[in-house]
Amino acid sequence: MGAAYAQSASAALGNCLPPREMQEAVASKGVVTPASAVMTARRQVPGADVVRASLCRNSDALVYVIMALQKDGRIVQVMIDGSSGRVKSVK
Repeated sequence: MGAAYAQSASAALGNCLPPREMQEAVASKGVVTPASAVMTARRQVPGADVVRASLCRNSDALVYVIMALQKDGRIVQVMIDGSSGRVKSVK
């Protein structure tokens, strides 16, 4: 699971949308807002600071890849389905 997740996350990060396309996706394709995705990630990793939120293509879907910095210095990556806003994975 770990290796498959790492490949999925790194593949998604390599195919992220620029800000203008992210805005268009939110406006026209029923993608949840970045703020909503960040709030969902914060609930998954309480007390962590979100340092990056990107909307990326993963296979044929759009996912938010959110990086959160925990108090102990570890980075946690939360993947959120762009259309439903549901958590896909936390690693």
